Order: sequence, then structure tokens, then C-alpha cells
Amino acid sequence: MNHAVKRFGAAVICILLAVMVTPNVFAGGEKEQNPSEVKIGFMSSLTGTFAGVAEAQRRAFIYGVEKVNNEGGLNMPWGKVKLSPVTNDDEAKLDIGNQRFRDMINQGTFAVSGGVWNPLSTALNEESKVSPVVYVTGYVPAIDVFKKGIPSDCTFSAAFTPWTLGYLNGQSIIQELGKKKIYFLSRNDSWGQTIYEGLEAAVKDFGGEIVGFDGVNLGTSDFSAIINKVLNSDAEVFLFCQFGGDAIACAKQAYDMGLSRKCLLYNSYITNIVAGGLPREALDGLYGLAYFYWDSSNPRVKEFSDGYSKRWNEPPDAYGGSEYVALEITLRGAEKAGSFDPVKISEALKTQSVETIKGAIRFREDHQPIIDEASFLVRGKGAASATGQFDYFQVLKSYGGEGILPSLSYMGY
Repeated sequence: MNHAVKRFGAAVICILLAVMVTPNVFAGGEKEQNPSEVKIGFMSSLTGTFAGVAEAQRRAFIYGVEKVNNEGGLNMPWGKVKLSPVTNDDEAKLDIGNQRFRDMINQGTFAVSGGVWNPLSTALNEESKVSPVVYVTGYVPAIDVFKKGIPSDCTFSAAFTPWTLGYLNGQSIIQELGKKKIYFLSRNDSWGQTIYEGLEAAVKDFGGEIVGFDGVNLGTSDFSAIINKVLNSDAEVFLFCQFGGDAIACAKQAYDMGLSRKCLLYNSYITNIVAGGLPREALDGLYGLAYFYWDSSNPRVKEFSDGYSKRWNEPPDAYGGSEYVALEITLRGAEKAGSFDPVKISEALKTQSVETIKGAIRFREDHQPIIDEASFLVRGKGAASATGQFDYFQVLKSYGGEGILPSLSYMGY
């Protein structure tokens, strides 16, 4: 009897040890082969300078998850699978962002999207190598993420890098707006530096000139000294790459100091949040690039915009659109893979295009997205031309295709 009990106890211990050391079916903690529900993560800078934009992303993520669940769930080989959202705030800080990203993986999320603060993308790309999880940035990530040998197998993006942003800024200013002399205000991090590199390439290709350059730190609130420099220059365009609250402060001060009477004002990457934070007279004639604009005849965009507006009582922001595309990429990848294994999803995304509100998106060897309508040149509307509270922009032109991305040789391939 005692021997039998001992043998039984030993067997139980062996089983428990086996369970403890057996790896999960995929990194993210999901142990079921055919789950009926899975956790999916979102993280962005919900506090600080970017809080308004990040909240617009969070709403797009929640709306997208609710839409899938209201339709019964994702279409997987074993049936419908519902989504359980997990959200977090990176506070635009590397240490906090890294830790909270790991926390979501430990909670069992198979994928994470979102983000605003450009430098964090490099760190999270490295995290997704340590514990494979599908990481699709819902914003413009650092260019280093996609250079040869750097991208995780599971890292992708809904948008291009800041290099493309700077290149399109220069191209649109020179070709569409007919201006050549540009004064550029950078931000002292990878965001501003890489936009400037793309701008330099565009100036070389299209024949413009950078007549002034300054850089400020994230969170700068007083731009008056720099605006005075622009006023005393021969610039035809003041191009500033500030984002979120910083962009609102810069644009408003430039207007208040009369700079718009001397030259065009152009914000590198603009959103509804910035537009809504400006007086209509300051928004009137302000140019920028936008990833997405809600007022479109495209039926997919209209369906998203209408559904989002019904849920949140306002139309989606450009970064809401970017996050929604990131979520679509993730979910379509899982359906194409027929699995929630991040490695299998990544293989599907590397070899097949996915349908989104932006149309079909496919990924290059460096995991950058190729999108037919990747970004829009927009012009701000004043009170006289706006047809409603959220009628912020006139769309002037779209840009897309592989030609807007830095060459693969530039990326080291």
C-alpha cells in the first residue's frame, strides 16, 4: 500500500513537472490549441504630450474588437473565436513601455498593436524577439526597426517610417505646392532626425533647398525664438515635425506671430486632434500629411468612420485610422494562418497580402508596408469653408506604392 502510494505520488510529481516545463503552444501564453477566445493587446502613450492621439487609437482598437465580437468572432478553421482586449499605457517612456509590453505578453496576448512615441518601437521590436508576439505598430515606427538584420520575424507596421514622411513632405512642398525654400524644425530624437534625412533626399531629387534648420526636445512649449528666425529668413515654407500637443503649440504660435502671412505653414504629420486644438483661423491654410481622413467616398473607410462615429460620437482621427489598419493586419494575418501562433501569423503576412480599409497591403522583405494610398496631402479648412465641427481638411493628393519607401539597398538589403 505504501509503495503504491509512493509510486502514485511520484507519478503526480512527474506530471506536474512536465506541465511546468512544457512550453506554451505560442509565446503569449495561450495553451489551448483551438481556443474559443484569445487576448489581444494595445499599448500607446495614453498620458503626456501624445495623450489625445493615443486615446483616438485606443478607441479605434476597442471599436475594432467590439465589431469582430459582435459578428461572432474571427473565422478560424475550428470555428469562431472572440477577442478579449488588453490595453496599457507606455507613458512615452522606454522602461515603462518595455515592462508593460512584457506584462501583456505574460497575460497571454498573442499580438500587440498601437503606439505613438517613435523611439519606443525599436525597443519593442527587440522584446518581440525575446518572447515572440505579433507586433504591428499603429503609427510611424523608427527606421532602424526595418534595417537588415534588425526586424523581429513578428514585427510589422501599418505605416511607413519617418524617412518616407520627410520624403513626401519635400515632394509635396516642391511639386504640388510649388515652393522650394524650406525652413525645417526638427525634434531631437529619431523621429526628427529621420524625417530630415527623407527631406534631404526629396530636396535632392526634386530641386528644393533647406534654408534653415533648428531642433527642439519633445515637450517644448515655447517656439517664439525659432519662429522669429523663420520670419527673418527667406523661407517659403515653415515645415515643423512636432506632433500632438507640441504641434498645436507650434502652429498656434506661428499663426499668432504672423508667420502665415510670410510663408506657408506645414506640419509633417497632422491629425484631427491637432486640427481640433487650433482656432479655425490658425487651421485655415495649414498644410500637412495625414495617414487617413475620415471623410471619404471609399466604402470601407465610410463603414469604419460611420461605425466609429456611432460608437464614440466623433469621427476617427488619422491615428485612429492607423491603429484600425494595424488591428486589421493582425486579425487578417491570424485568419490566413489559421492559427494564433505568432510565427505562423508572421509567415502569412510575409507571403500574402491582407485586405484593410486602406485596400490590399503587402509587406516588403524589410517588413515595411506597400499601400496604394499610404498618405494624403491635406489643407486645413477655416470656418467659412468647413461644413461641420469635424470638417477639418481638404484632401489635395494621395501618395503610395513602393516608390515612397527608402530603397532596399538604403535599408541594407
